[in-house]
Amino acid sequence: MLEGCRTALDVGAGFGALALPLARRLDAVTAMEPSGPMAAALRRAAVRAAARNLRVIEAAWGRAPVARHDLVLCAHVGPLLGRGSAFLSEVQAVATRAVLLVRDAPGGDDKFFFRELYPVLLGRAYGRSSDERDTVEAVRALGVEPAVVAIEYASDQPFASLEDACDFWMTYMGLEGAEPRAFLRAFLEPRLQRQGGEWIAPFRKRAHVIAWRV
Repeated sequence: MLEGCRTALDVGAGFGALALPLARRLDAVTAMEPSGPMAAALRRAAVRAAARNLRVIEAAWGRAPVARHDLVLCAHVGPLLGRGSAFLSEVQAVATRAVLLVRDAPGGDDKFFFRELYPVLLGRAYGRSSDERDTVEAVRALGVEPAVVAIEYASDQPFASLEDACDFWMTYMGLEGAEPRAFLRAFLEPRLQRQGGEWIAPFRKRAHVIAWRV
């Protein structure tokens, strides 16, 4: 999908799992991320990687103007990929060459232990609001027949320290205060793997890649 692409827009870029490697391949990458702490962490990562061609927009889709890009991608942002999504109805006006969407598929590891952590720390079950079938049907409603490819991959998440890992979960789950942090510290310590000087959260993922040319 990158053939012929010089620019990319990563919507819901998070900490840059896709935006940073794309910046090594393309002339320019724009990362759109609504979470302030995540956007700040991505900017720091871009500086460390000397990715001067990576621009971070701290905003949700529809809340800030974006220029047209050759490739528009959105990975694992369920609210943007379900039926009735404004993003899906608008994305072809922004993409000049291709659109690529990624949805979790059943059978992979529990993402960031959310099924265990949500009931304890947030008081609710962790569940997806939609799945890849909703996304495919929404895309077909636009008159597009996308290619759908099932993939499996390692999605291990490295951290510099246990406290760095706690920072990640606190930000990702929108938590504040000493009590949830202490719980996370005790919960994560036996689950993360030590490799060299890093702490690794091991995850094996399954996903569907939904893509089409425009």
